[in-house]
Amino acid sequence: MLVLVAGVTGNLGSRMIDSFISRGHQVRGLGRNPSKLPSELRQKLENFVEVSSSVDVTGLEKACHGVDAVVCAYQGHPELVVEGQLLLLRAAERMGVKRFVANSWNCDWRDMTLGMQESYDPMLTFQQLVKLTSTIRPVYIFTGVLAEVLFSVPGHGAFTPANKGVWDPKDKRMEYYGNGEDIWYWTSERDAAEFTAEIVQLEEYKQGGYWNIYSGAHSLLDIARTYEKVKGRKVTVQCKGSIEDLRREALEARSKATKPLEYFEYCGLFYQLYTNDGTYRHPCVISKRLHVETISLEQFLSQNPSVAVLVVVVVVVVVVVVVVVVVVVVVVVVVVVVVVMVVVV
Repeated sequence: MLVLVAGVTGNLGSRMIDSFISRGHQVRGLGRNPSKLPSELRQKLENFVEVSSSVDVTGLEKACHGVDAVVCAYQGHPELVVEGQLLLLRAAERMGVKRFVANSWNCDWRDMTLGMQESYDPMLTFQQLVKLTSTIRPVYIFTGVLAEVLFSVPGHGAFTPANKGVWDPKDKRMEYYGNGEDIWYWTSERDAAEFTAEIVQLEEYKQGGYWNIYSGAHSLLDIARTYEKVKGRKVTVQCKGSIEDLRREALEARSKATKPLEYFEYCGLFYQLYTNDGTYRHPCVISKRLHVETISLEQFLSQNPSVAVLVVVVVVVVVVVVVVVVVVVVVVVVVVVVVVMVVVV
């Protein structure tokens, strides 16, 4: 199968390359700047179709020509999710493509309506428009929160308390509302890519539909305890109030917003709210037809690039201290030798 990955230079899109190739498929990339993709990944592509923007219809048609499936891994900006993705789907229609993975890889928003959470409104809009007008039946993949976002791995988003999130990577602090024991479903980007490749190659995939997948399911307090166990560092846990306190805070922040896209400043509160109150539904059973060995929370924390940075810092400090000690010893020895020589003379 030849698979087009639109947004192939992104965090998730770039991981799709190896996931599909390892299963015997070819991958064509679509993006604005091929240099953003590491050379070792570019060399694996069947082709890279460069477009000027997400509305470059000629480029989109060229990219879709001859492919068996399209995976839209655009970033989650409203214009891309609705307008850009719709143009990509229309190009796929004209090229006779039947398999299309829509931009998703997030919490399960199927039971939500417009206005409940602004950051998911574009996906609901796209879903309904396609249902009414297209012969393609897209697949939507729900992962819960991406682990790299949850832990604010550099370059992957910042779900920190400053952005109404939960994890402070600098101070090693976990903030929560309620009792801290509500379950958060999470998926690493690598696992999300692996599951996507598994789903795309299923025959029934062409019928479209919804898939729930995840790497793990833990409460925020579980995550804090696991972090302490893996890293040997104390995590401060802080309860910010009840779920109703969270609801009031989220609704109040929304009521004060006056500018377009201002919802980015408070949408983290709604992510927390709808996770805690059960609005996001996420079945606990993953289809046995999907053969993916998922990463554990312990493994993810051990491999977390931001944690690796801390290790490097510690190593550098130790090396510097050793060098300083050696230099001091050498200086002392030299001084002693000089003094002895002077005395002898």
